Amino acid sequence: MTAFFLKLLACFSMLVDHAAFVFEPQLSAISPWLYAGCRMFGRLAFPLFALGIGEGTVHTSSPRKYLSRMFLFAVLAQIPYSLMLGTHHASLTLNIFGRAIPLYASCSVMVTLFLGLAICVSIHEGSHWGAAFALAAAVFADCTIGMDYGLTGVLFIVALYLARANRLYRMLIVVLFSICLYIEPLKQVAEQIVAGADPIKLSTQVLYCGATMLSALFVLCYNKRRGPSAKLFIYFFYPVHMLVLWVMWLFSGK
Repeated sequence: MTAFFLKLLACFSMLVDHAAFVFEPQLSAISPWLYAGCRMFGRLAFPLFALGIGEGTVHTSSPRKYLSRMFLFAVLAQIPYSLMLGTHHASLTLNIFGRAIPLYASCSVMVTLFLGLAICVSIHEGSHWGAAFALAAAVFADCTIGMDYGLTGVLFIVALYLARANRLYRMLIVVLFSICLYIEPLKQVAEQIVAGADPIKLSTQVLYCGATMLSALFVLCYNKRRGPSAKLFIYFFYPVHMLVLWVMWLFSGK
């Protein structure tokens, strides 16, 4: 599988995931499993984007331009992200022309990807101070306003970059990341097993963990070939699809 294919798969899974999030009532009315299935499919997106960051660090002709693009689109994506998440998890409200617009006050995954990239580029260029500064910024962002996938996501990106020469290590890193991300629901399952519960109840979070682990197979199948270039499409897709989903939600009658 080429980098191009994996990026398209990541974009599609993210679109399905976000559409399911925004229109949860409608999907759940059809079937709770339809909603859960869409969200599970969406768990593939972040590991594949994280893989792309590690590969991009090595193959980009201009690390500084790469960082600049990521920073620019992290800024551009913040409002669409806040609007989309605000459809269900509003933490503040913006009044526009007398209409209350719900927003979500946290950083998007683009910030996570940017900080992970900043650390990877710094390591790749031998700048220990740069890596330390980017890591400190990630810790600060995670402990204050928060960001999608948090510090765990940033460290996951760096780990995939460091393990770029070994597919098996990369697979193991994806599995460990999945466990760390869903450690609490996994602990609940382990407690049920120890207590001899019958039947064992699995939450949707456990299913999400398994779906995230599934992305390890796509990491294994990556052939290190670039494929067709879709740079601008990938960058614009993230903010645009969230804005479109929000507009659809706004006029859906909620």
